Amino acid sequence: MFGYCNYFKYKGILQKKREERDAKIAELMPVYGQPLTSIDVEILRTPVSQVVAKVHEGIIKPIDVLHAYGKQTLKAQEDTNCITEIAFKDAEKQAEICNVNGPLAGIPVSFKDTVSFKGYDSTLGYAANAFKPMPFDAPLVTMLKDAGALPYCKTNIPMTLLSYESYNNVFGRTENPHVKGYTPGGSSGGEAALIAYGGGRVGMGTDVAGSVRVPSHFSGLYTVRSSYGRIPRAGNNTPTKGQDGITSIYSPMARTFEDLKYVFKVLIDMKPWEYDGTVYPIPWREVTLPKKMKIGILTDDGVVAPSPACARALNLTIDALKKAGHEIVEFKPPSHLEGLRIATQLIVADAGRTATGGLMGSFESYDAGVTKFLWVCRLPRFITTIMAWYFEKIKGDNVIATMLRSFHEKTMTEYMALVWEREGYRAQYFNAWKESGIDFLLTVPNATPALPHNGMLNAFGSVGYASTYNLVDYSAGVIPVTHVDKDLDALPADFDLSKLNYIAKGAYKNYNASKMHGLPVGVQIVGRRLEEEKVLAIMENVIGALKDIGVEYKLLNEL
Repeated sequence: MFGYCNYFKYKGILQKKREERDAKIAELMPVYGQPLTSIDVEILRTPVSQVVAKVHEGIIKPIDVLHAYGKQTLKAQEDTNCITEIAFKDAEKQAEICNVNGPLAGIPVSFKDTVSFKGYDSTLGYAANAFKPMPFDAPLVTMLKDAGALPYCKTNIPMTLLSYESYNNVFGRTENPHVKGYTPGGSSGGEAALIAYGGGRVGMGTDVAGSVRVPSHFSGLYTVRSSYGRIPRAGNNTPTKGQDGITSIYSPMARTFEDLKYVFKVLIDMKPWEYDGTVYPIPWREVTLPKKMKIGILTDDGVVAPSPACARALNLTIDALKKAGHEIVEFKPPSHLEGLRIATQLIVADAGRTATGGLMGSFESYDAGVTKFLWVCRLPRFITTIMAWYFEKIKGDNVIATMLRSFHEKTMTEYMALVWEREGYRAQYFNAWKESGIDFLLTVPNATPALPHNGMLNAFGSVGYASTYNLVDYSAGVIPVTHVDKDLDALPADFDLSKLNYIAKGAYKNYNASKMHGLPVGVQIVGRRLEEEKVLAIMENVIGALKDIGVEYKLLNEL
């Protein structure tokens, strides 16, 4: 009887929470439901730095900027379901008192649902967290307000944050704005959908295994995954409290590279260490790159080879850099399979018990990929051992066998051993990089473009191109390069899915160039730890090299 009562309570919460959001949107329609004016269009076309300059000069007001982006945000919400919390009314109040001389004067900034806004929920997609507003602003929010920014909404995520999709029972599923039926990514997928659509120019996401880079790749954005200690992360909510084997970090996501670079510098110039004691006191450092760089290329991580679309984007970038006079070498890292094994086990050392501990009952489910992943993690150890033996000895698949042998809930002793392995792997990666003499590494952000909804059911193990750089805590950026082309990116006629390992097979089950036609495809630019400024400088260099050979990424909904 108690279970039935809890179920009806749960369903009531879902209905009330969505009604609350819908009511807030309806209240905004008299202003934000109006067509874009010529002033709105001009604001939406203007880079962040130039909008700020116009606010400084008194040419435009912060409320005008909020109105322009608010209108686009409501359109994005209607088309993609990207918003969780509507904070426009408080943003309007902030616009009246904001720091009009600040480096982000009048700029609306969106935040992933994990971020604490005073007076607003941070549900994380869990019904039990609804109608429990946060009592304070997170230090990151306070800092951006001090810079003149207008926090105006929060965006959708997957429950548990352990997915490259963005679905939860409270707010539903977020669509990729480029192609319906596909995810914008996860776990910062709501941010990606909103910004790609044009509802904002910059927002803040988190990354523990690719969660700002993969959505940027899936949705056509620019981002840099910073190393731990550059950007405030304190005071926010998470379903994986205490998971510190691989630390989640906050980083900006932007519609253009110009906006990304400007906002990243603002984040550092604001002295974030004065807002969050975990941030290192490292001021912004100007970088001068050598005219001829030695560039390492990772074309295959040994787990999943890049799909034709992702390989084409990578090869376009390699060709551009060669023509710009740079030296290209194949980088030989430590085993990425070992990195995937270590990273995965650190993130779910408790078999996801903490992440799923906030459920109201068995009726509250998460996405298909997470369900499958955690089911395997919680199998009795003797069963996963038998499964590993079967795949290795009978199927000849050492990749999935290696992963299966590690899938079990860890004791404290086993967890400490994993942390020790992490440190050893970091040392191996550092030494391989040093011996290679490369200036930076170029690879794909993910083996495929955006996944179809529920695609993580098959692709849950295909995360290594991103998660490896969380494991070693390297700075890594993503730039969009092109879009999937149904003719150029089709699988070859002799492609044989049955010959792939289990993880690669799962990734390629989702790949269909015809259905994916028009989805963005990016590349990943990796520097070493705490080299965010260098990575940004390299990203700018790479974008310039691509432009020189006639490759320029076209934004969605460009006015």
